[in-house]
Amino acid sequence: MSALMFSSVAAAQPPSGLSSELLSVGLSLALVVLAIIFLALLVKRFNPNLGNSQDFKVIRSLPLGSKERLLVIEIDDKQHLLGVTPHSINYLYQLESPLEATPTAPFAKELSRLMSGANNNKK
Repeated sequence: MSALMFSSVAAAQPPSGLSSELLSVGLSLALVVLAIIFLALLVKRFNPNLGNSQDFKVIRSLPLGSKERLLVIEIDDKQHLLGVTPHSINYLYQLESPLEATPTAPFAKELSRLMSGANNNKK
């Protein structure tokens, strides 16, 4: 009977000390920071609108597979359709009637501005 009482008392005791709580909070914080960095890299990789400049602008992007996509780009006020794969970029067609650019979400715009500022600081 005393063994049963000892095991129930040991199971009811909380983890000892402040150090285990700090470790738990620290690991949780590190996990959140890593998730934010990972998501920022994914947005940069898979959102072609982040690389727009004044001379070259991506108007639309349509993924066809895991690494293949169709892009409508604008250069010199003319829109062109490109096929993009990991190994090549193929010119397909010049559009006769221009498409409107899809609006970028405010978060993506701000992230683009922050990332381009970080890239300019590295150079």
